[in-house]
Amino acid sequence: MRTWFAKQMNDAPAVLPDAAPAEAAPRPKAAIKSRRMVYAPVRASGTEARPEGEIRIKAQIDSNSKQIVLMVDRPILPGYSYWTSNLHDAQRLSPLAAALLEQDGVDSVLIHEMNVTVALDLHSDEQAELSARQFGKIIRAQLQSGQAVMSEEFLATMPSEDEIRYGVQSAIDLEINPGIAGHSGEITLTSVVGNTVYIKMGGGCQGCAASSITLRQGVDQSFRNAVPQIGALLDETDHAAGSNPFFTELPSGMR
Repeated sequence: MRTWFAKQMNDAPAVLPDAAPAEAAPRPKAAIKSRRMVYAPVRASGTEARPEGEIRIKAQIDSNSKQIVLMVDRPILPGYSYWTSNLHDAQRLSPLAAALLEQDGVDSVLIHEMNVTVALDLHSDEQAELSARQFGKIIRAQLQSGQAVMSEEFLATMPSEDEIRYGVQSAIDLEINPGIAGHSGEITLTSVVGNTVYIKMGGGCQGCAASSITLRQGVDQSFRNAVPQIGALLDETDHAAGSNPFFTELPSGMR
């Protein structure tokens, strides 16, 4: 699916519609239930605590997806999110993201509400534990410094929710859904809150073992090409309710 989907994405038209389609009002954030971050899930966990009154951070480590999620006891970036894999951009927009990207092996950083997700090349559980502790120290030092997590330029250049919704919907209509139609898959944009995008996967993508690959290597990149300011991309699909399209029940005579 990945190779075929990548080819379809490359062949898809790049011209956006002349006019934005009529948009339905976004669902209020309170209505959002199950969410799955593109670079999740997290399984193994460890904690890092400090005395009462100081900043507390809990680290969850997933060696399979090679990421560490650091959960802080207070908002870091309320109302918005920021993702980057580019140190030069981070140095301009976010001193916290820049400090994390400067660490050995870090591929990308996502700052979202009270969480910081760091994707990196993990070779051992011991390395992951050391990295989590180092990242926690960097986050704590940044918050204690009183320096803003994001620069004024970040908000000044942020598109409106309607503009983000239009760009994402155009990418879905012109690139993504035509590319996965051969597997009876479809992506639906459910809402945009700030610059955080919520989607659902349907058809052959719901419950598909390769859905996380489609998200990371196809949908995520297409959305960011359309709207570079997108932060977190969250999947609200109930994949447990879907069926894997690559496995079917064999007739009794063929078992």
